[in-house]
Parts: sequence; structure tokens; C-alpha cells
Amino acid sequence: MNKRIFIVLIVALTNLLLSCDPDHNIDFVNKSNYEAKIKINLNSNNENYDLKQNAIGDSIVFYLKKDSIANIDFGIGLWNKKEINEIVRTIKNIEIETKDVKTIYKTEKSMNEILYNNVKGVFMKTNIQIEIK
Repeated sequence: MNKRIFIVLIVALTNLLLSCDPDHNIDFVNKSNYEAKIKINLNSNNENYDLKQNAIGDSIVFYLKKDSIANIDFGIGLWNKKEINEIVRTIKNIEIETKDVKTIYKTEKSMNEILYNNVKGVFMKTNIQIEIK
């Protein structure tokens, strides 16, 4: 009897994990004490719908107050290197500016690194969370 319950629980858990299509996002979190500006400059031939949808002209700009979050939603799925590479190819650069420092990620390598190194999740890598300090 215990063996049957164990098998049913394993099957149910497997179905739950396989049937869940989680949201995946890029979040910018302002952990500094001042307002921060995030600017993502897009290539003019940008073919990424999720980025285009958030853009005004050829850029996405967020002004973040202390402890606030800006979010770009990419629908359902998980982050992997291939998908991050595809996103990066549609971006010219990423600018992160605080009161004291302005950092510009302008090569594909640097943009891949900041995005891939900030993927969060143990089993399901659903979120990229970039903290501004």
C-alpha cells in the first residue's frame, strides 16, 4: 500500500513540474540609496517582440526609485544561454546609471555575462535579476 502511494505521489509531482510553464523575466532592482536609470538601446533591426513592446523608439528606459523594480516580461519559459544570446543580438548596449556611476555594457560578451550571471532559480531558471547597488 505504501508503495502505491509513493508511486502516485511521484507521478503527480512529475506531471505538476512538466505541466507548469513559468513566466520568465528580466528584473532590474534598485538597491542603491538614490534613483537609478536603466537604458537599453536596441538595434534598429530588432526582431524581439518582447523588447520592441517595451520600447519607445529604439530604446527602453526605466527610472527606478530606491528599492523599486523594473520588469521586462518574456512570456513563459526558462532562460538558457541560447535564448540569452538571441536577446543580446537585438541590443546595442545596456546603460545602468546611478548618482555616482554610469556603467555601459556595449559588447555582446559583456551583455551576455551580466544577463547569464544573474539568472535566478534552482531547477527552473525563470528570472534574470540585476541588482543596482
